[in-house]
Amino acid sequence: MNKTLLLFMHILIHVTMASSLCSQQLQGRSFFSPRSQSTNLAREMSGWYPHIYQYGMGTNYGSIVINPAYAHSVRPARIAEFLFGTDTLAISGSTIENRGPEDILADYFGLSPQFASVINITPKIKNLMVNLDGYWGLDKYCKGLYVRIHAPLVWTRWDVQMWEDIELTGQNIPFAPLYMDEDAVPAATNTFLDVLNGSIRFGQMQEALAYGKVNGAQTKTGISDVQCTLGWNFILEERGHFGLSLRAAVPTGTKPESRFLFEPLVGNGHHWELGVGLSALSLLWEKDGDQALSFCVELNMMYSFASKQKRSFDLLPNGFGSRYMLVKEFDENGNYTGKLSPLINHTTLDCKVHIDLQCDILFMFSYTYNGVVFDIGYNGWIRSREKIALDGCIPKNRFALKGIQNVFFNTGQLSDITQSTATLHGNNLSESNQILVADAAPPVFINTEDLNLHSAGAWRMLTHKIFAYLGYSWFESTLRYKPFIGIGGEIEFEGENERNSVQVDKPTMSQLGLWLKVGFDC
Repeated sequence: MNKTLLLFMHILIHVTMASSLCSQQLQGRSFFSPRSQSTNLAREMSGWYPHIYQYGMGTNYGSIVINPAYAHSVRPARIAEFLFGTDTLAISGSTIENRGPEDILADYFGLSPQFASVINITPKIKNLMVNLDGYWGLDKYCKGLYVRIHAPLVWTRWDVQMWEDIELTGQNIPFAPLYMDEDAVPAATNTFLDVLNGSIRFGQMQEALAYGKVNGAQTKTGISDVQCTLGWNFILEERGHFGLSLRAAVPTGTKPESRFLFEPLVGNGHHWELGVGLSALSLLWEKDGDQALSFCVELNMMYSFASKQKRSFDLLPNGFGSRYMLVKEFDENGNYTGKLSPLINHTTLDCKVHIDLQCDILFMFSYTYNGVVFDIGYNGWIRSREKIALDGCIPKNRFALKGIQNVFFNTGQLSDITQSTATLHGNNLSESNQILVADAAPPVFINTEDLNLHSAGAWRMLTHKIFAYLGYSWFESTLRYKPFIGIGGEIEFEGENERNSVQVDKPTMSQLGLWLKVGFDC
């Protein structure tokens, strides 16, 4: 009696949770790409203006900066919504009564048909950086001419952080005979999180998950894209300057491979970049040569050339998450071979990705009092949506969706029955709410034309940032190399999402950052 009551309570809890999730339709993208660690005018330029763009030098001069920095993401629910449309997922097996319409089907992952759990998702990103910056004024050759280089060394840690509340393991309830193999197949594991690490095999599914995995925190280390600037301040006066520049970024960071769902990136996705910049400063107020208040503007606009990457795609007819469903493999005669595999292993393809425009803009007030430097300002960043062109393809007449169909007939022969209308949730519903099950004329093969290219691409991104810096510069030092030091902080927040809405097509990443700036003039 107690066991029956406990089972009933488990089911009641799951149904209640699933009902609360019904209003949150699963949706999202398979790839998350925030701004490059190199692209941060606030961190790069704050505290540096009194040492560059100098008037009346008449000779070449330079300024070198070492800038250790730390930043971490906040508002993890927003990242989870970009990936899944929600920060809570319900997983349930095919024989669970009253499954929620947004429940992910446990069967696809080798979990018991009586399995039920709820997943909470809190993605986090941490970045540790040492930024190396150099400025060389070339006034000896041309007044206002300069070269600037920005090169961050980055360690980044990405963790999708899934927490599982298991309600029913179904540990002693196997898959029925014929469903996953000729005989009954025991559940491969009793936790959804075990499945996503890429080690689980069961029944005729002997090809483990190769892409889109989740296996704890992932880290990457490398030099983010190196940014180079050649500029000319054609207006360079004692009270300010105005100039333009040519800019290029060398892709020294990592290239996306889609091995993991929340894949760490160093840099901009390995794009070459080319663009233009604008720099301006106006002295607003001055007193006795000891105090000054200036207003500064920096603007960089860049085009990102095509980068060859690997991305994982959903199927357009089958909706979000279809990449995690099981497929049957067929031979050249259209006969099922007895091999199942995750669809994502075949829809993770080489592609070329480019971005038309990335804009980084800075508005800053800079106050100096003798050697004290205080900066405060705004930094806005916008990137247009990614454009994707496939370089790879799915083999023709090779793979078809298994859905909830058997792999064997009752006669002991392999079954070629497919279910092209299946979704991540199990069955699909027609307009008349009739369950759509097996294909009338199987097999119905998956083609490259079925891929949803948008499912693996980042849409337009916009963020706003408020920052401040406080430092000290030894302007009057008699040393050949005049030092300066300071500390800064930033708060970056989303630019397009409304507070209480889920907008997958408007991805963002809010974050907090701190940095130390140490440098010298030469």
